[in-house]
Amino acid sequence: MSKLLNLVLLYGGKSGEHEISLISAASVLAHLDAGKYNIIPVAMDKEGLFHLHEYQDLLACKERLPVVTERSKPLAGLFINGRLSVDADIVFPVVHGPLYEDGCLQGMLELSGVAYVGCDVLSSSIGMDKDMARRIVCINGLKSANYKLLSWHSSASERQHFCQQVAEEFGWPVFVKPCAMGSSVGIHKAKNMAELIVAVDDALRYDEEILVESFISGREIELSVLEALIPSGEPRVSIAGEIRVNHPDGFYSYSAKYLESGQTDLIIPAALSQSLYEQLKKAAADIFIRLKCKGMARVDFFVNDKTETIYFNEINTLPGFTSISMYPKLWEASGLPYPELLDELIRIAMVHQHCRQHLVTNYL
Repeated sequence: MSKLLNLVLLYGGKSGEHEISLISAASVLAHLDAGKYNIIPVAMDKEGLFHLHEYQDLLACKERLPVVTERSKPLAGLFINGRLSVDADIVFPVVHGPLYEDGCLQGMLELSGVAYVGCDVLSSSIGMDKDMARRIVCINGLKSANYKLLSWHSSASERQHFCQQVAEEFGWPVFVKPCAMGSSVGIHKAKNMAELIVAVDDALRYDEEILVESFISGREIELSVLEALIPSGEPRVSIAGEIRVNHPDGFYSYSAKYLESGQTDLIIPAALSQSLYEQLKKAAADIFIRLKCKGMARVDFFVNDKTETIYFNEINTLPGFTSISMYPKLWEASGLPYPELLDELIRIAMVHQHCRQHLVTNYL
């Protein structure tokens, strides 16, 4: 990188994960090397409007980045006439949830012809949808929890029948999740029918489709995956980390992650046998390849210690970058410091952009 790259740090958004984005973006901003990048912070408010900031104005914001300040400037839009409205070589999206993590934003960035960090339209879309990801991943012996899907368009009687079926087939407890959300937004652990009915109604506030899954007795293990600098190479996989929840919610809920994180232990490295770690490492790399991921992803599993059975939980194609987030912490523990990790992700994005720019786009 012989010259400063104009790098747009995009954060905020019209999403239930808006607050997490502000925290992640503050952490990324603090670790980006201003000697390599001309950093252009662009925030999106909860209405989806854009606000341009000066990099120097945000340096003191250690915990979270603001959306609007006295010196920030409103943008008419991030995209004008099919191009970015700011002069950028690359966009680093630190945004979560629908519209930003599911391929929609990635599609707009593709159309604008700018490089961007992370997975492309296809892998972002599949990875965000827990059902579709499991359909593709859970073949050749890899398992996930048993689950059932319910649509927002279902009638009251259909929802009641669905809850009865779930109780009969899965027993208690069960987990209720929006199909395409992250950061544990809208997720509930239901221990009886009354809790299940309330959980279903709440989860349907966040997504058009939800899933209810059976309980798996096991440890929650996560691994970070980073694409090779040469895209055809084998992806790199970090050491494994374990999430041990002591929170009253009884699972890694939004509160346990972000509001009362002191009641959750992040154990790095996870205490695993070498053979089990190798299985998890291979599974994480295979999932990354199978879903055609680019740049990065965090792959989450449950592991039954007694049987050493591995269950795929989910993949996160735009993982959190907060100070307590597993993705950067696992890479730091694996020997790749946070600033160097960001540099690697940016280099990979530029490699993909170089390839896209050299594809033939006209036939005649």
